[in-house]
Amino acid sequence: MDDSKQAFLKSLDLIDQEVEKFIPFILEDLWELGSMPDYVIKLVKKNINPFNIKKVVDFGCGKGAVLIKLSKVFDIVGLGIDIVPEFIESAKKYSIENKISDRIKFETGDLKDYVSNTRDTDLVIFYGYDSTILGNVKESLLQLKKCILDQGWIIIEIAYTLDSKSKIEGLPSENELITQINDSELVIIDKIIWDVAEIKRINNRNNSLIGERIKKLIALHPDKKKLFKRYMDNQINECSLIENDMICSTWILKK
Repeated sequence: MDDSKQAFLKSLDLIDQEVEKFIPFILEDLWELGSMPDYVIKLVKKNINPFNIKKVVDFGCGKGAVLIKLSKVFDIVGLGIDIVPEFIESAKKYSIENKISDRIKFETGDLKDYVSNTRDTDLVIFYGYDSTILGNVKESLLQLKKCILDQGWIIIEIAYTLDSKSKIEGLPSENELITQINDSELVIIDKIIWDVAEIKRINNRNNSLIGERIKKLIALHPDKKKLFKRYMDNQINECSLIENDMICSTWILKK
């Protein structure tokens, strides 16, 4: 299995590769896919002159919620990249529904290839909380820096643990996170810590929708009942970790 596929499976917390082909169906009712578009918009509004932002690239865009909602507020042109064809088809549908398909495009592809070939962008968006496809935070930021213009911006969503809490495998502590950002020689402009009550509300809604989809899959594939229930259990456990043991955050950094 290549690195991109491994990162995709990890990002969706797939403990069983066999579940992968069912993911578009399981997540069909979800648009934002774990991101917080409103926080991205708030950070851009607060920290970037709208005349200084035109070209935006969203790496790992899912179904396009962040880029589409951003384009409804700012006069930007944008490109969203994701490895899942079904997600990109949904993103294209949403862009047409929101009447911004002339400015915002979506393509299926390997994120690493697009990062290597993207240059002269005003703002890039990346989801570092659930993917190691570009490495750790520092390694990811060093690659993303090459994609933006001088004085360009990076918005990155990151999960970390408080220094006073037990470490979670794959996540930096708060001190480690700050050190890695500083080592990338990007300037921290602002950040938003996600509201835990809002996270719980979204998780409850999403798990309810996912649970209904899992029931349908079990009815269609009774021989895979244990597989689907294991996926659901893993989803619930991951949500509990996010709500109780992780700090989820959105950062805006400048080159």
